[in-house]
Amino acid sequence: MSFGVLEPADTIFGLISRSVALATASAHGATHVSHEAIALAAAGALVVLACLLWALARVVALEPRWTLSARHAIAEAGFRASATWAEFSDWVRLGR
Repeated sequence: MSFGVLEPADTIFGLISRSVALATASAHGATHVSHEAIALAAAGALVVLACLLWALARVVALEPRWTLSARHAIAEAGFRASATWAEFSDWVRLGR
């Protein structure tokens, strides 16, 4: 194995051309798609659809009234938790 010389089949283009040739050769042979592949494609399509619906709702500013108060409550809880942790770490570090 020499590190200075690359064979044409060892480059990325050689690997791509070899994989394309294998894919076209196998594409004409079998037409069976597994159930797992179909389920995975359906799950992916559902995720994409959910993301598109979420993006559309965000663009038209369709937000229920409770989201604003929930966002504020979660931010307040995070602020209080971080302050409590800071007080605790100071208490431990300073030796009570």
